[in-house]
Amino acid sequence: MKTSTIDWCEENYVVCKYIAEFWNTSTNLVFFALAIFGMYKVRATRQENRFLFCYVAMLVVGLGSWLFHMTLQYQWQLADELPMVYGTCICIYCALQADAKVGSDIYVSLGLFGYSAVVTLVYVQIRKPVFHQVAYGLEVAMILVRNMMHQIEIRRTNARAYSELVHMFWLGVGSFGVAFVLWNIDNIFCNDLRALRAALPAALGPLFQLHAYWHIGTALGCYVSIVYQQYLRLVKLGTADRFCMRRLAFVVPYIDRRKKGE
Repeated sequence: MKTSTIDWCEENYVVCKYIAEFWNTSTNLVFFALAIFGMYKVRATRQENRFLFCYVAMLVVGLGSWLFHMTLQYQWQLADELPMVYGTCICIYCALQADAKVGSDIYVSLGLFGYSAVVTLVYVQIRKPVFHQVAYGLEVAMILVRNMMHQIEIRRTNARAYSELVHMFWLGVGSFGVAFVLWNIDNIFCNDLRALRAALPAALGPLFQLHAYWHIGTALGCYVSIVYQQYLRLVKLGTADRFCMRRLAFVVPYIDRRKKGE
């Protein structure tokens, strides 16, 4: 019996009797894969722990989402939604503290901790998903604005770094944007999508589980956002020339140490 305040458009317990929303659950594997890969690359390139924390938070979001969609229990709904707020606060910290010369990190940390605490306390009291969505959206907007400000500064001094940052910026924005559009279509046209899936052959029905694409898009967008912050930090520290940007399958960016002769 579900206790969550949200039940998504995917039909419950259809694919597996142990998993409420099979496709919404299984697509969280993308969160796991990208977060683990990101953690490995942070260690391999010996970057700062702040980025390791970002990837750990991403992994926790994926785990919470897995448990929520698998059970539709309220406690796991919170384990999905609240880590989104906490993890994004870590990314905000990285965006605000990208410049090594900034020394007010304690105040930034306290401010972000306070924001997370207030959002948590209010949300568990009112239980309105729209409140969480607005709180999370404000965080994303803050990161976008700060990143654009960084790009304006870097454009004047480092054309190559600017090009890399802009590419990642639009990849992240595009991933989140497409995922957000599909998330809304899934919510608004749920009855039509269910009718369409029922009319299609069983093998084609999963292609129209649009909330599952939300997980894939946000996982990629989250991962790219963290890599963006890693590269931005290197640029601000003046050490970006020691590293290079590579891509998996020509799409997924990651930072690697530059080899001799490159």
